[in-house]
Amino acid sequence: MAVKTNGTVRMRGESEPGLAVVVLVDEGRLRIISGADLVGEWDLHEIGIQALQEGFAIRAEGEEFVLRATDEVGLAEEMGLMVTSPRLARKVAVSNNPEPPPEPMLNEDMPREQSNVGAIAFALGGVLVLVGGSLLRVASSARGAPLPEPSGVGADGEFWLYFIVGGLAMVAAAFVLSIRVRWARPVASLILGGVIVLFAVVASRGSADAGHLTAYGFIAGGLVVGVAVLFSGTLAASD
Repeated sequence: MAVKTNGTVRMRGESEPGLAVVVLVDEGRLRIISGADLVGEWDLHEIGIQALQEGFAIRAEGEEFVLRATDEVGLAEEMGLMVTSPRLARKVAVSNNPEPPPEPMLNEDMPREQSNVGAIAFALGGVLVLVGGSLLRVASSARGAPLPEPSGVGADGEFWLYFIVGGLAMVAAAFVLSIRVRWARPVASLILGGVIVLFAVVASRGSADAGHLTAYGFIAGGLVVGVAVLFSGTLAASD
């Protein structure tokens, strides 16, 4: 493959900058041209070439001159030159092993992927409350009477229904949290707070038998999970 590059040439011992030339290496021949004039043309096997710290020393036809070129690496490789200059050796190594492109920097303004772990955990809390409400219904039926009713809460006293509704509402709120609706977190907090108040009232007046205690355990577990999710920071801010 031919190499063509710009450079300067000067006789060894002369001061810089030297004569501006175009250097062409093709098919085993070195050609140096200045403007419309041919400075010299040689077979690479008939001349001596040595890499310097700056450029190349070339001995041809009994004379020695210094050639400096823009594409020193290309010339060295095309001429099959044994690179003895540390500077040129580094340039050849870099050209043959280009550095990988830098990794793109993260733009702070770009939206980041957000995890749904918090929403899933909140839904799990709702399921636990839902199971607890179902167990309350079973325990109430087994006793043949509804749970004691605090004043101002319902007319039938069947508190299991409130917990089932509360659990379903928590699951629905978890879905809304997962799709990043702006008002999802305040609504989830409001639902959770209502279920906590209801649980506190029912637990304080309810039966202490095994069936009710098991139901209370599921409801309490669901509430603990819900509170932990809302205050642990696992829910990323909604857009």
